[in-house]
Amino acid sequence: MPVDSPQPRRRLWEEKNPLIAGVLAYLIPGAGHLYQGRWFKGIIYFVCILGTFFGGMKLGEGAVVYHLPNNRFGISLNYLAQVCVGMPALPAIYQAKRAKDPANRPLYELNEPLVAPFSGELVTSSPGQETIVGHLEGTVDLNTAFNGSMPETSGVFRGTLDGEKVELRLVGGFSVDRPISAGFRRPLEAVVARQPDQHPHESQTIRGTIPRSFADAYCAPPDPDKLKDLHGRLGKFYDLAIAFTMIAGLLNVLAVWDAIEGPA
Repeated sequence: MPVDSPQPRRRLWEEKNPLIAGVLAYLIPGAGHLYQGRWFKGIIYFVCILGTFFGGMKLGEGAVVYHLPNNRFGISLNYLAQVCVGMPALPAIYQAKRAKDPANRPLYELNEPLVAPFSGELVTSSPGQETIVGHLEGTVDLNTAFNGSMPETSGVFRGTLDGEKVELRLVGGFSVDRPISAGFRRPLEAVVARQPDQHPHESQTIRGTIPRSFADAYCAPPDPDKLKDLHGRLGKFYDLAIAFTMIAGLLNVLAVWDAIEGPA
């Protein structure tokens, strides 16, 4: 009497939809493997790939993952690799559109009061010379009002100058970087009101940064001045930061393949 041979036992990941596993693995590294019940490998992919990606973002001060289409391919090679990491890099497509909005420009007057933590320097300028007086830490409080028919931005800085308490009245000149741009710090500059004993050819300015919101900074494209500053300060570490985010994306391609096809 013939005996039916036992059916081979299906492995756990073979019981799950490979297409769903692949999509999940792309969107969140390791998620496809967790869906398949392959917990150890899923956690390894999640920690290693996202750790590499966000480590690169941290090293590059949040200004390494962005979408600036080139004329030939419509996408930069850097971002082509980075976007393979899934959801962490996808916001760059939306941020590129927001950054192109004509309203996203440097501000020289304010539509509403600006109160923000400030970190920077007090600079004294005279013909042909600039001197850094000291380091400022504190809060700026600025607003634009009409002086006759002309708008004028004025306010006050309250905080410390090289550790000593100081209050500086600000009037006569102001600029702040565009709202949507790479980097979590937003450059700001304002002119300090003249003092009675100040030399007639001298002027003082506060130069530094205020916080930029996460929603306006994450994966937003940097302007040329920002890129020049990053390359100047970070040097080869900025290139290394870009490489980390690209490597993370390419590693996730392998993770997606593994989720769809199973172990090699």
